[in-house]
Amino acid sequence: MIKFIFQASNKILLSFCVLSLTILVLITVIDVFGRYLLGIPLPGTSEITEIILGVLIYIGLPYISKNEEHISVSLLSNYLSNNFKIIHKILINFIVTILLIIIARQLYLHGVDLKSYGEVTTFLEIPKAPIAFTMALLTLLASLNTTLNIYSYIYTKRSIISNKQSI
Repeated sequence: MIKFIFQASNKILLSFCVLSLTILVLITVIDVFGRYLLGIPLPGTSEITEIILGVLIYIGLPYISKNEEHISVSLLSNYLSNNFKIIHKILINFIVTILLIIIARQLYLHGVDLKSYGEVTTFLEIPKAPIAFTMALLTLLASLNTTLNIYSYIYTKRSIISNKQSI
């Protein structure tokens, strides 16, 4: 049941990624078309682009964390035995979990500050606090995914064999 929930949430997050990228492309095309052909740029394009790009990164974070598709440098881990590779994966996921929790906490506290100031964007006056809270929630979801990775390496004997390239 839990596996189904996380698979469904990953598909929803991927759908939001595609939607965000589509909106970003459309806004850019409309802005460029309006700016250079009609002489009328789309108002607030830079603010919308900044918000979408920021949220887009955090939307992809849980998916990348769950599938361990982040960039990694393998200097010595390719030469470890399978048991040590599992220990290595558990240790890396544990460190990433702690770091993601710290980042989520800092984003939440930043959102609280933004809310207390009533901070909004300059041109469109979009409130910034909900954006920070969304990023904090997505980072917390990513930390939960890395925790589930640890669980899968310990209890379900998740395979460490991968066809992914590493540097």
